[in-house]
Amino acid sequence: MTTSAMLEVAAAAEQTGRIESAAAPDGPLLKGTPVLYAPTDTGVTAVWGLSRPALGWIEYGPTSDLGLKLNSDPMGFVPHSDRVIKLRLHGLQPGTRYWWRVVNAPLKGGPPEYSALYSFKTLDPAGSTTRFAVWNDTHDQADTIGQLNRLTNAEPPDFLVWNGDVSNNIESPEVIPGLYVSPSKADLASGAPIFLVRGNHDVRGLWANRLTEYVDFPTQRSFCAFRSGPLAAVILDTGEDKPDRHPSFLGVAAFEPLIEEQAHWLKRTLQLPAFKNAPFRLAFCHIPLRGKIENPVDYDRGGFDLYSRRGREAWHNALVQWGVQAIISGHTHSWAYLPETAEHPYAQVVGGGPSLKNAVVITGMASPTELRLVIRDLTGKELQYILLLPKAS
Repeated sequence: MTTSAMLEVAAAAEQTGRIESAAAPDGPLLKGTPVLYAPTDTGVTAVWGLSRPALGWIEYGPTSDLGLKLNSDPMGFVPHSDRVIKLRLHGLQPGTRYWWRVVNAPLKGGPPEYSALYSFKTLDPAGSTTRFAVWNDTHDQADTIGQLNRLTNAEPPDFLVWNGDVSNNIESPEVIPGLYVSPSKADLASGAPIFLVRGNHDVRGLWANRLTEYVDFPTQRSFCAFRSGPLAAVILDTGEDKPDRHPSFLGVAAFEPLIEEQAHWLKRTLQLPAFKNAPFRLAFCHIPLRGKIENPVDYDRGGFDLYSRRGREAWHNALVQWGVQAIISGHTHSWAYLPETAEHPYAQVVGGGPSLKNAVVITGMASPTELRLVIRDLTGKELQYILLLPKAS
């Protein structure tokens, strides 16, 4: 049932002096588990699915006693839906741990239902250290996502970068919650808040434009820049792995203008003091900007980009002028490390694939004196160690 239909049911019931849910009670209102997206130093967005029409809100606070509540959306409504609620916490303190839970209540009235109690920490631009983790190309592989979640939470990071291709293709909006909100074998809310980097499969399919109903981005755009301790980072959107004109996209792809828009945005953003003077500088994008093999691609015969020439041509100069030290990507389903060269004075780091055998987690730990990047497989075995030293201001 759509939200408008749900409200019509509620309005009709109100005329008789009572409000009833459009569906009979059947298990918990919360569908699966919640998730946190789009962290900043002062906010984060909670998303959770519903099994039937309900009200929803967030209880939170600087201790496990909570004490604060967010139960209104930007348009003045108590959040309510029959599918999903997305609600952003604002006005938080940087570098501060908060406890939180989501609460749902039947439209007809009745006792509220509470999720588990979770905690997260806001980003701290002034912090002396930061820790992060990177997943990529999970492609709806529940076992892989579950193992990545367990391995990552063993040493909890400040934030998680989910570096694209969470899905295969989004041909129905019904597949989105089980991929991006509540995977079957991982409680994403038990880990760090997530920066989602769109991959080519996340933007593929006639219903990929519905993704923003279930995820969030810090700037309401699919690209952003942020500071966490000594690390400055940019998240870039490489779009599809074929030209927009490719017939397989059925005319809905317009990623080449988006790539150009990001080029202009980069030139402005990377000159801001918080980014220009950062000791460490990374970029995250799904399709690598460098490849082991960079031969021309025959798109008419089923070819696709193994690296993004469009992205590199648009962003290379700004990134090099900024002093980016590494690009962290996915897409190829095979982990790799390409050291910097004279032509490309930044390392290219690539994550693994969706299977338990090929998946990896990339972790980063930045202090005032070094940034350590480590690639590990799902057994925890170290595959690659990369040491970066601070950039001169």
